[in-house]
Amino acid sequence: MPSRFRLLSLLPLLLAPLFAQRGDRAGETQAPPPAHIKIPPAPILTAEQALKTFTVAKGFRVELIAGDPLVGDPISMAFGPDGRLWVLEMRGYMQDVDGKGEDQPVGSIAVLTDTDGDGRMDKRTVFAAGLVMPRAMSLVGDGLLVAEPPKLWFMRDTDGDGVADQKTEVAADYGNTTNPEHNSNGLLWALDNWIYSANHTTRFRYEGAGKFTREPTITRGQWGISQDDTGRLYYNSNSDPLRFDAVPSAYLRRNPNFPATGTNIQLVPARLATFPGRVTPGINRGYNTLDKDGKLTAVTAACGPVIYRGALFPAEFRGDAFIAEPSGNLIKRIKLTEQDGAVAGANAYEGTEFLTSTDERFRPVNLFNGPDGALYVVDLYRGILQHKTYVTTFLRKQIEERGLADGIGLGRIWRIVPESAPAAKFDAGLARADTAALVGKLSDPNGWVRDTAQRLLVEKRDAAAAPLLTGLARTARDPLARLHALWTLEGLGAADKPTVLAALNDRDARVCAAAIRLAEKFLKPATDEAVVSRLAALAARSEPAVRLQLAFSLGEAKTPRAEAALRSLLIAAGSQPYLVDAVVSGLARREPDFIEALAREAKEGGRAVAGAVAAAAGATLRGGDAARLGRVLAVAADAGAPSWARAAVLDGVDRSFSRLFDGKVIPINLTAEPTAFAQFAAKGGSPEAERAAKILASMRWPGKPGMAAAEKVVFSPSEQALFDKGKVQYAALCAGCHQPEGQGLAGLAPSLIFSRWVLGDERVLASIILAGKADGNLVMPTLRAALDDEAIAGVMTFIRNSWEHTAGAVTPATVARMRTMTASREQPWTDEDLAELARMIGGPRGARGPGGGRGPGGPRGGRGPGEPSETKKGN
Repeated sequence: MPSRFRLLSLLPLLLAPLFAQRGDRAGETQAPPPAHIKIPPAPILTAEQALKTFTVAKGFRVELIAGDPLVGDPISMAFGPDGRLWVLEMRGYMQDVDGKGEDQPVGSIAVLTDTDGDGRMDKRTVFAAGLVMPRAMSLVGDGLLVAEPPKLWFMRDTDGDGVADQKTEVAADYGNTTNPEHNSNGLLWALDNWIYSANHTTRFRYEGAGKFTREPTITRGQWGISQDDTGRLYYNSNSDPLRFDAVPSAYLRRNPNFPATGTNIQLVPARLATFPGRVTPGINRGYNTLDKDGKLTAVTAACGPVIYRGALFPAEFRGDAFIAEPSGNLIKRIKLTEQDGAVAGANAYEGTEFLTSTDERFRPVNLFNGPDGALYVVDLYRGILQHKTYVTTFLRKQIEERGLADGIGLGRIWRIVPESAPAAKFDAGLARADTAALVGKLSDPNGWVRDTAQRLLVEKRDAAAAPLLTGLARTARDPLARLHALWTLEGLGAADKPTVLAALNDRDARVCAAAIRLAEKFLKPATDEAVVSRLAALAARSEPAVRLQLAFSLGEAKTPRAEAALRSLLIAAGSQPYLVDAVVSGLARREPDFIEALAREAKEGGRAVAGAVAAAAGATLRGGDAARLGRVLAVAADAGAPSWARAAVLDGVDRSFSRLFDGKVIPINLTAEPTAFAQFAAKGGSPEAERAAKILASMRWPGKPGMAAAEKVVFSPSEQALFDKGKVQYAALCAGCHQPEGQGLAGLAPSLIFSRWVLGDERVLASIILAGKADGNLVMPTLRAALDDEAIAGVMTFIRNSWEHTAGAVTPATVARMRTMTASREQPWTDEDLAELARMIGGPRGARGPGGGRGPGGPRGGRGPGEPSETKKGN
């Protein structure tokens, strides 16, 4: 087809969105709400009027703690140890339906005080002003961590006037300035003394004197982050209301050839049912997400999760999750249960919610435990919730026709308590407490008090705290006090061997598990065999928390005694969740020894044992070392080995080959033939031998007939420079969602390993990065303004030539042409759009696909690169 006619045929596809909203999707009919749905007015209410619109669970009441004009556009809050309330105000957010003024320095952090003791804040001091779209804050040391993407600041008031006058940069890569709905936030000081974020891949640790260290971590959710009493992290994204880390994520990076699981675990279904208290037509995709009565049917803006850890609510509420759903003007309670090491969640109520409102402008966006055991709600009181990036024509009409853009700059902080609870009283006791008093507060029944006391003790670094904490760790009646004492000692660098070893005998599984984890310090740099023996003896305990932590910590020892204990643990543990992942994550490059020993010792097999052998065999395959792989494959070929072990090896190897998006296996390159395995396959005569022959067909080695040499991409100096720049850009902008190894993250971003869009026509991939992509609940935002042509070409070159991809370099000129061609497109592409685009611009160009195999030491299977992607905000 001549180029001019091809361009003409493309015009309808490229220009269709020109007069639409960015959030519109091709092919969707945005019908208005049916006429039978009576939409009530949405007037701007005073706080006192809004209070009357709430329906809260039986036995509870709602109180106003602070309201406009004392606060405006609040998105987060934090109580200080002195009883003052810190409020983060994102005043630049969506001041009108077009989002004008987002780049203006109008954000602020206010400190509120209750001067007359009536339980309501009445004094405001602006600690920091002139901020551009601030996202998060955290009280640390003698200052405040403040997220103003892409900067993370440590702000201090050095002259005592209540206003920050010193600002030190902690990080320059904390989020981006392009999309506030998908940006770093949270800054939660967790039980392990690290500061974690949502939507960010770095954790921070306060070292005193305004200094912080940092290290990589996984990305977590979208907006908001919380922890339970044992420090497990919880988070969510808009349509996926609750996930958590069942294990500490740092362990899962230990074995680069094994994609261990145990983090980002979904606790309730995505699109969990909702039960609003009013019709909700002002939903971004209300044309297909409302029921016959005009109400939201499922979560679409879930955010701000909190695990309730107070003592004020009835006991059955402790440990449950509360989720804000501002699109539905409600707060959801999710009942969490744990059995045999597995956590599960479900709606606590059917047909209703913990709290609903008939006020369309009630926008709960963050939830927090308070020092008094109450649940605190940050209400971004307004009509417009959805960011301009995703606003649909349907929602714009709702906003304009019903005046929802009015009333910007308001906001409230609410307190939810049992009806019998006393009025709020904001105590300054922790701020005045000495070291001994703070140690005593680690026994407080309220999680906020324990967390804050621990943080203050770690920040003070008072040597006098250590003996007090040691005594508490040994003798406190409350196991949570003993738990906090151990972690406070860790934060002070004062967790000595006698205290940790004594805690290994603790009857409470939570305390014992923490002691096992802290005992790892005695395994490095030289392993203390006496400690290993103490840990190995704990394998006889049956509690899932103890067994799981043992599986992680024994893997740190790397000694025969430790690995024998790990095998015993697997044999005894049955099907406990995440145990196999914990064991194999600690076996990097030692998998063959472990497999051979298990095959000898576990004659009967079992689910955990077979799972560990399969996982370890797969990791060996991904490692690409021919000698190690030959030993593992020899187990499958050994007629004297247990049948379960032979089958597990074959299963693990077969599942671990990398595959194209169409399922085709990518061959692996070995330095030598796996002789015993090849001989076994050649004999035939059994199902195992037939499987072995199929596996051998996907292996290459020198001299193997019928196998072409693997194709290699050789870059010119300029192409290599582009690749190197793209690698840096990918790590900075794309890895947060698609992960550093490109494997994606369930509920947030798809895997891009051998993605048809990554390895297909480079022009289509450029179009995706320029205009974004929608896939169900996942939406990648446009990067047109964030990256220039060279930067996009660099990212494309990197992702198309890493992790087994060999698709060649992409030129900035190619990106420039597609930038011009798609300049009018404002909505993300769908798969259907992209298929049509690929058809119109011609067949695949520039994509050579995988090079036919991977060599030892090269990129590993099961992981891959990809373009950035984000989850959508539903309202």
